[in-house]
Amino acid sequence: MDLIAHFRRLRLLLDAFLAPEITALLLPLARPALRLGAGDGAPVRLGGAPLLPPDEPWPEWNGRPLDFLGAIDFADLARFGDIPGLPTSVIAFYYAAETPRPWGDEPSHWGGWRVFTGPLRPAAPERALYPETALAATPFLSLPSPQEPAVQRLETIYSGVLPVYAQLHAAWTRHTWAENAPAHQLGGWPVLVQRPLGPDCVYASTGRTLVSPNSPALTPDEQRTAEEWRLLLQLDSDPRLGWYWGDPGRLYFCNRQNTPPEETWLTLQAA
Repeated sequence: MDLIAHFRRLRLLLDAFLAPEITALLLPLARPALRLGAGDGAPVRLGGAPLLPPDEPWPEWNGRPLDFLGAIDFADLARFGDIPGLPTSVIAFYYAAETPRPWGDEPSHWGGWRVFTGPLRPAAPERALYPETALAATPFLSLPSPQEPAVQRLETIYSGVLPVYAQLHAAWTRHTWAENAPAHQLGGWPVLVQRPLGPDCVYASTGRTLVSPNSPALTPDEQRTAEEWRLLLQLDSDPRLGWYWGDPGRLYFCNRQNTPPEETWLTLQAA
């Protein structure tokens, strides 16, 4: 199903349960994204043989070698049109997958993941490799989770809309994701396990710890900055790859517009 068909179906769903003025506010929030799963689509491979820039040593964090998660050629995905937030180069993703893992909610976790962009070459592995897993990228429309500030603001205008939207969001998620399939995704709104990703990225990337009781509330400027962080890659727990981030648990690589991929921040959320 193409994005136009997704948009029409989403409009029908929202119109059936919400006032027209609320639907008019929600529809522009939908973001195109790419789902990585079974079926026809652009081939994407996770795991497998590692890639690194020429002469780049194997990345480490606190003396521990990182694990290669996969490399994605985003240029091959251009056929789907503009997916905001996605680059156009080949990017390799690494993460310190063994416990204790970096969750991305503390400044000291920086370096517990690495993102490398092209040119990339095959590298001799210094860690056991995850099995190469072939997936297909297909476009869909993602909706913000009910926890996202963009949705929370609607509740302040239209009291009582949040519980209805939460059910519609759950229905749309069931429609766009196969049952029990790992939620691997490029771009769009993340499928959250806990809370919005932006505050974690803002706090930890500026030297603060989000979970600290001394962390101040976000200022209006910081809240705007938090909402500038966009999902680059979401990786779910996946037994095919030997990934177990939690039950459920997901990794989120996030970036800001016009920021080099190497400055990507990571957040891990688990139940």
